[in-house]
Amino acid sequence: MAHSEFTELRRRTIVKSLLWRVVGIFWTWIGVYFIILIVPLTWKNAPIIATLIVIYHHSTRMVMYYFYERIWAAISWGKYDLREGKFHVMSMQGKIIWTFSTLIVMGVMFFLVIYIAPVIKEVGG
Repeated sequence: MAHSEFTELRRRTIVKSLLWRVVGIFWTWIGVYFIILIVPLTWKNAPIIATLIVIYHHSTRMVMYYFYERIWAAISWGKYDLREGKFHVMSMQGKIIWTFSTLIVMGVMFFLVIYIAPVIKEVGG
């Protein structure tokens, strides 16, 4: 087994975990929303909806996680180089991208909470 020359700092692991949660929440929310819209009225009962959600969730999340980890493997921020005894800092470009990405995600979250949630309540009864 090959020994890794890098280890992750705690802050990198925390950021990866939190970001994965955000991605998962949005992905599941979008999928469930479309499942509920697409399923015919004759199929709309709890066991069928639950089964479709589980199939959607687990079949897509495994693929997503693979690509998520591959993307993070290419990001050097938060990696500690065991050979050199130092960690990689985030570049200015990385900080700008991270800031704008965070603002976009927060904007989408507020949009879902402020605009979409009342619409769903209204349609649902």
